[in-house]
Amino acid sequence: MKSRLLAAGLHLLMSAGIAAAAWALVFLFWYPQPLAKLVGGLDLFLLLVGVDLVLGPALTLVVASPRKPRRELLRDISVIVFIQAAAGIYGLHAMSLARPVAVVFEIDQFRVVSASDIDAQRLADIPKSLGGLSWTGPRLLAAQKPSGDEQLRTIEIELAGTPLAALPRHWRNYEEFTGLAWERASPIAKLLSQQPNLKREIDKIASRAQVDPASLRVLPLLARRAEGTVLLAPGGGVAGMLAATPPQ
Repeated sequence: MKSRLLAAGLHLLMSAGIAAAAWALVFLFWYPQPLAKLVGGLDLFLLLVGVDLVLGPALTLVVASPRKPRRELLRDISVIVFIQAAAGIYGLHAMSLARPVAVVFEIDQFRVVSASDIDAQRLADIPKSLGGLSWTGPRLLAAQKPSGDEQLRTIEIELAGTPLAALPRHWRNYEEFTGLAWERASPIAKLLSQQPNLKREIDKIASRAQVDPASLRVLPLLARRAEGTVLLAPGGGVAGMLAATPPQ
């Protein structure tokens, strides 16, 4: 039993190291806070990594008998590592498909757009200046409201379940829309009157943005699992985001 526990412990240690590297990739790049909470990335990661961390070492504990021939033991361990690696790769692939690729200002709100929200046939519509879908964190963009016949086609697509923000042909640099966003935002006082517990977090965001907390304004942030709030600095630049419902 001592040798089995030693083998399982080493396997667990190596698995934990790989999980830590995966955590850095996922939460420093693909799912930065508070988006991880809003789109459910944290729950999915914990589920996948939890299963992976338990599966490999537990199977090693079962098969790592000192009485086995060395060749047979190496074969069994190799099969376990292969299964564990395949499960981990599949999990990371699933998380990459659901990763947020853009936070898009859409008329009077922001929306988190994931890679899976965009039809593969529309990838060619991404403006050349933006390149492809981001792998290093979501871009801050705006969706230009179409007009004329294009507006009618867009409405039909939206009625079918695809929001304006998930149509790459309408993506523009957010800097072109800061004034409009600022005009349509609500004063921060309205949010604090409903959720005073957010004051400390708002003060931290204002400090990083080097603005007066009272000067901030807010807009809703729509995500897959919950609503959040975008904080705008004077002029409309994004100062930060909160995993808190916007003011009603």
